[in-house]
Amino acid sequence: MGIILKQSFANTIYSFAGAAIGFINVIWLFPFVLEAEQFGLTRVMISIGIIGAQIASLGMGNVTLRFFPQFRNQKKQHHGFLFLAVTVPLAGFLLLSLAGWLFQTPVIQFYSDDSALFGDYYSLIFPLLLYILYYHILESYIRSLFDTVVTTFLQDILLRLFHTAVILIYFFGFITFGTFMWLYVLSYALQTLLLLIYIGAQRQLHLIPDLRIYTRDRVRSMIDYALFAVLGSVAAMTLGNIDMLMVGGLTTLADTAVYAVSFYLASLIKIPSRGLIKISQPIIAESHYKKDLDTISTIYKKSSINQLLVGGGLFLLIWTNIDHVYRFLPDSYHAGIYVFLFIGLGKMIDMTAGFNAAIIRTSKWYRFDLYATILLVVLTVITNLIFIPVYGITGAAMATALSILIHNSVCFLYVRYRFGIQPFTMKTVTALFLLAGTLLVITLIPALPYWILDFAVRVILVSGILTTGILTLKLSDDLEQFIRDAYSYLLGKPE
Repeated sequence: MGIILKQSFANTIYSFAGAAIGFINVIWLFPFVLEAEQFGLTRVMISIGIIGAQIASLGMGNVTLRFFPQFRNQKKQHHGFLFLAVTVPLAGFLLLSLAGWLFQTPVIQFYSDDSALFGDYYSLIFPLLLYILYYHILESYIRSLFDTVVTTFLQDILLRLFHTAVILIYFFGFITFGTFMWLYVLSYALQTLLLLIYIGAQRQLHLIPDLRIYTRDRVRSMIDYALFAVLGSVAAMTLGNIDMLMVGGLTTLADTAVYAVSFYLASLIKIPSRGLIKISQPIIAESHYKKDLDTISTIYKKSSINQLLVGGGLFLLIWTNIDHVYRFLPDSYHAGIYVFLFIGLGKMIDMTAGFNAAIIRTSKWYRFDLYATILLVVLTVITNLIFIPVYGITGAAMATALSILIHNSVCFLYVRYRFGIQPFTMKTVTALFLLAGTLLVITLIPALPYWILDFAVRVILVSGILTTGILTLKLSDDLEQFIRDAYSYLLGKPE
């Protein structure tokens, strides 16, 4: 777990720094500088770009994570695996771009009921798709080399700083909205270019393939996995973005902006999880290759309890101060408070379940991940169609939370059946009681006359109760050590 803890900690630090920048962008700058439908346009385009990149990759991102251990050999330049990783997605991009051009009329019409903006900027989807696609491929490659920190920096800090700069340039009137959209899209090209330069600087940019290693059986196995991986990834990305797309199509781009702000707030809960999974998944894949179930089981259990406590703590910090958070937003955005509640609960469920999907996806039973995810995409679409017309954007959040619950329940049962391991212990139950008790205590505290004082008191109490509970109840060795190290550092006595 050493490399996991070290890199996940660095990733988490960068992610929290990026979250602070993102908070300024999403909560303050974008809602005040852009009209709601303009802000909603950026959210819809990013969702389309993410899903499109998964389709165009033709499964090479997941193929890289699963099969790279078979090619890993620094002296032989990893047999030029990177050549395959970047060549195959190019074909996918060309095919998807052709489809996007042929079907642009019905796609534009789906979003044209309340705003013509989507049609005006439809052509920007294609370069945006290309940049996101190759960042995804290069990120998978560098993750397979057990190097994840730089991608977190590029994604969570540098990209958001560029967005801050662009929105401020637009705010002061130096550029038009059309130029803003072009610069916004080009920011994704910048992070991809910088990642490519970094790979070259690390002397890992090996593009000459060793065709001898591509035996018939290996190629057949990779193609078979890629077929299921691309469908599974598309289904998973669709599951994560379908609510945003359906809100944009079934309501308005202005409602999409409100939904996006609350969704962003809820996504802060998963910051520690993103850093952890980046380094854990390739190690899980390596453990499968070595048939090391003990390591997988250890990662599974630790990921569950650590994510429950950290994610639960972040959820409580935001939810107990939700009115203070939304006071900085225009009144129209206050309708998203319960969107945060349901999306936040869904994120907590996902984190508590541990890395069940990653365990399945990197094993020889990877096909099941596809079947379960496709079923849930269908369920998500149906529940969104039912809930959005009745409950609006809150209904979309409810549908998402329900889908996350079912997906993780199915994956949990399958991992238990196939591998005989599961992530929960009595510490899980104790942690849930600790979180519930903390929420009850904070809820009983009357509002203080000054909001900043009220905010500070609730943050201190939530942090203090949870920290004390973790230390006294011995819920997590990793978090306990982290707390003690942080305490020693603050006292000027680092261990």
